[in-house]
Amino acid sequence: MTRALQIELGIQQTADNFGPTTIAKFNEQYPTGIHQQADNDESESNVYAIIQGALLCKGYATGVNTPTLHFYNGTGSAIKSLKSDAGCSDTSSTVTLNVMKALLSMDSFVSIDYLGGKESIRKLQQYLNKNYEEYIGLRACDGIYGRTTNTALIYAIQAEEKLPLNVANGNFGPTTTNCVPTIPYNNVAKDYYGNTYSSESISKFINLLKISLFCLNAGYEPNLNGEFDSITQQGLKIFQSEYGLSNTGICTSSDWLSLLVSSGDPNRSAIACDCATIITENNISVLKDNGYQYVGRYLSGTAAGGVSKALSTEELQLLFNNNIRVFPIHQGSANYVEYFTEQHAIEDAVLASNYAKSLELQFGTIIYFAVDCDVMDYQVTDYVIPYFKKLYEKFMSQCGGYYRVGIYGTRNTCTRVCDAGYACSSFVSDMSTGYSGNLGFPIPDNWAFDQFATVTIYNSTGTQSIEIDKDGYSGKNKGMIQEYSQQHSGYDTDLGGSILVNMGGTSIPVYEKKKFDDTPELPYAHWIVDGPQIGTIDPGEFYVRYKLSDVNKGDSIHRVLFKSYDDIKCGYIVEDKYDSTKDDTYIDYQSDFYEVNYDKDSEQLVTNSTGTYIFTVNKPVPYFNSTEYDGMLQVGEKIKCTRPVYYGNSRPWTFYVDERWNEQLQQWEAFDRFVSVGLELGNYKSSRALY
Repeated sequence: MTRALQIELGIQQTADNFGPTTIAKFNEQYPTGIHQQADNDESESNVYAIIQGALLCKGYATGVNTPTLHFYNGTGSAIKSLKSDAGCSDTSSTVTLNVMKALLSMDSFVSIDYLGGKESIRKLQQYLNKNYEEYIGLRACDGIYGRTTNTALIYAIQAEEKLPLNVANGNFGPTTTNCVPTIPYNNVAKDYYGNTYSSESISKFINLLKISLFCLNAGYEPNLNGEFDSITQQGLKIFQSEYGLSNTGICTSSDWLSLLVSSGDPNRSAIACDCATIITENNISVLKDNGYQYVGRYLSGTAAGGVSKALSTEELQLLFNNNIRVFPIHQGSANYVEYFTEQHAIEDAVLASNYAKSLELQFGTIIYFAVDCDVMDYQVTDYVIPYFKKLYEKFMSQCGGYYRVGIYGTRNTCTRVCDAGYACSSFVSDMSTGYSGNLGFPIPDNWAFDQFATVTIYNSTGTQSIEIDKDGYSGKNKGMIQEYSQQHSGYDTDLGGSILVNMGGTSIPVYEKKKFDDTPELPYAHWIVDGPQIGTIDPGEFYVRYKLSDVNKGDSIHRVLFKSYDDIKCGYIVEDKYDSTKDDTYIDYQSDFYEVNYDKDSEQLVTNSTGTYIFTVNKPVPYFNSTEYDGMLQVGEKIKCTRPVYYGNSRPWTFYVDERWNEQLQQWEAFDRFVSVGLELGNYKSSRALY
């Protein structure tokens, strides 16, 4: 129909888009728009048929079943309905340039419920059309906050800043940034012509702030009364907290940028970054002098020019020694949609697992797998989610649940993959501001790092530099910090272990390592703890205690895997009692995990007459058959194990579960799987994955 209109306007080289030539010819032929015919006007026009055809395609009744060559009352009523749906202040039946462009667009002016359209968002879209049509035309009123509404908001800000029509472009560039006022207004920012803003203008800016907050799920449905009330300020504070910004309740130009551009303010400070450069003794001062505490590094691969960007144990130890935490990244090429196949998923899972184990990354480490391209929503469905499903299954089997899957990608890609359950943490590629998966989407709830600017930084003397990507930091994943002397081996040990709970009244100190003390003056040689204390196992917390090998029977110093704040560490505890003939000897403060269940607040032993123990799932946890990952238990499910309880040898943080409750059939069914206890998710009472 667009090409048909172009033919009617006398354009010989037709195209699919309503471009400058079409606009010029339309204005030339219809300077006041296309008007409804008088009842006695019998003249005919193909343009009338095009208008009717477009209305019918959008679902508006014109009074006829097929297009005619007339523009009478039925067509006029349909145009009025479309204008009303679009929020137009003009209620006439005249087809203006903007109405014609809207007719021939794929935009909807009613809420698209099956795609998640909301009437509350649609009202705000109508507000923008009504007040800023001169700048934005007639934008979709489909109830979905996306690219077009996001751009319309920027145009609206530029309109309030008094940018001329030929200057406003829908991009939040330097001019827009310089002119946007702080809310509450401090009389500093000025409009395009250098004038301070009136109270009326500030009221309109406040309405745009309210709309922006609500569209990003950070505010209540706004009352567009122009007042910066306590509800709006609270919504702003929520937004600032969720996006890792200063929680001031004051909307600065930096906050405006974060509201309307995925990268936010590229000049804001950061304590996290990622880079392809290998960190050495020569250049680590660059990170330290600039205050970086978290760095993302690649497990493998090469940067431009074939230079290695692969992480090594030496680099990790150097970073740890300088108190810089690391979050690992795995990327094949992953920079085109067709890359995301099941075969590549298998290859990436195996490679990442092998690299992680060779580097002895600590238990529970999240590895971010990259989606380094612009992926449309349907491509997330068709390519990315199937890729991550296969990657997750293979990776969990390959590493035995020792590590976790994260995702690097656009906001929409991260959110959808995590919602599908195939990643637990998001590293967001917000620097790609034009990507369809960023524009108009809120940041994922589980974002840990937020990539927003590429810069070159120097050390304090200017003698060393590194190109980095600055990353916002939420604190939801702190990366890893553990030294190798604490980690040792123990991932692939076939000795297994036990999952124990500290039931004593005091904390158990954990030490870095142990040594064999055969000092001649001692009455007998024995093992003792060595090195500094690296943490404690507090009352009520559970931990994994590895079994002893045959050569170490009688050793009262046991290696443990335990959660220390946000880290999972390996270390050694002293056990006061032992039996030299047994591998497992529990002392007074130790109880088996399966014998100790917790409700939300208090200790509760749950058994029945046959000696079984029942657990409820508090957080999703993986389970395994004898060799491979087999699925996830979801919140609220119940599982049962019977004494004696068997622990997974190569996965000592799991235990064998006999039965699983079938809620639909209201009966227990055979399960026969090894279930992770979720040490990395929480180890103390109600924070646990199982209680």
